[in-house]
Amino acid sequence: MNKFQDKNVLIFGLARSGIAAAKRLILLGARVTITDINKENGVDPEIIRHLKELGVSCVLGGHPESLLETKDLFVVSPGIHLDIPILQKAKAPIISEIELAFQLLKKPIIAVTGTNGKTTTTTLIGELLRAGGKKVAVAGNIGTPLVDVEDAKLDYIVAEISSYQLETTKEFKPFISILLNIQPDHLERHKTMAEYIKQKAKIFQNQTGDDYLVYNIDDPQVAKMVKTAKAKLVPFSKSKKGIVTLDPSGIKIPGRHNLENALAAAMAAKLCGVDDHVILQVIKTFPGVEHRIEFVRRVNGVEFYNDSKATNPDSTLVAIETFVGRRIILILGGKDKGVSLDQLAQSVKKNVAEVILIGQATERFKQALSEKGFANIHLAKDLADVVVTALKMAKAGDVVLLSPACASFDMFNNFEERGKVFKECVNQS
Repeated sequence: MNKFQDKNVLIFGLARSGIAAAKRLILLGARVTITDINKENGVDPEIIRHLKELGVSCVLGGHPESLLETKDLFVVSPGIHLDIPILQKAKAPIISEIELAFQLLKKPIIAVTGTNGKTTTTTLIGELLRAGGKKVAVAGNIGTPLVDVEDAKLDYIVAEISSYQLETTKEFKPFISILLNIQPDHLERHKTMAEYIKQKAKIFQNQTGDDYLVYNIDDPQVAKMVKTAKAKLVPFSKSKKGIVTLDPSGIKIPGRHNLENALAAAMAAKLCGVDDHVILQVIKTFPGVEHRIEFVRRVNGVEFYNDSKATNPDSTLVAIETFVGRRIILILGGKDKGVSLDQLAQSVKKNVAEVILIGQATERFKQALSEKGFANIHLAKDLADVVVTALKMAKAGDVVLLSPACASFDMFNNFEERGKVFKECVNQS
């Protein structure tokens, strides 16, 4: 009998991780209820039908407090804020889907977090380990829920982990944790940088001297955070003497941030026994990930790049830096995260020719740019309008860069949908 057999479990959130948790818990013999704020007409009926066939009770259109009764465990999806009234009154343990997965998995986990670069680094580690002959699953915030992983025939699990997922971990303990960088992000949820940092630090909180923490020693906040770690510290650096580095010319994907991502991935692969020559060969050919400074198409000599995954200003700063020296038409905007735009506005003033604004954050971006004396601002109603506007002002050799510095939820379900719509608009132009 497993620890979830006959337990009454309430899952919050009918998205990918919530559905995966419900299915897994049913298989483990739990009695499962799933609740979502969306009403029935806002949810795929096939999903509801399938869950009900499995024996999952579905409560839609809100979270009535009567759901708290007789529950032994609460599992929250990453998008659920912990300050909602029903969770404030919960008496049973509250865990995330990754915590649930960790309690079921047996094989070593390599967990990647940081403000930027998580998806690229996680994907690259998976490629490096496979090239080294290891059997690997890549999961977590990258797409496949961690709880969907069956690890009996695996050597390692590589997982991208967000601060939202770490917020409700209890026992989660990776064999290798990777901390890439810390910049202001998700302050609309965590409220302060101190709280955001506290949640990120949970990735190594339960590690012991038998585990490893790979970290970016060039990032002052990261270097400060890891002082409390008990794991073996494995630093990486773009420039510090005496610390392993890589030649940027040997990395296919552009940008200084990708040198850091490649270093982190390489260190993790070495710790798992992958040979240096295999690591270098993979890094030379790795093309990067979709929606991260992804080349889309050249139209009349104008290059379009999809960087929809840039959901905070720091990520957009990196994208701008990648194309410094070229004429840049930058697309900004979306759902505002409430972080400072000062440094981004300075970079735009210095390096960008034209800006096209879109979405909910338009007015705040317009004000921040205007305060820095940047006047070449254009407004667009949607991404189709963005592409038309960009082509009118672009000339051969220009870069049109979608790097929004915002979340996508004002107009799209996620950054992936935003990026795909942008690519479709470019390809139809």
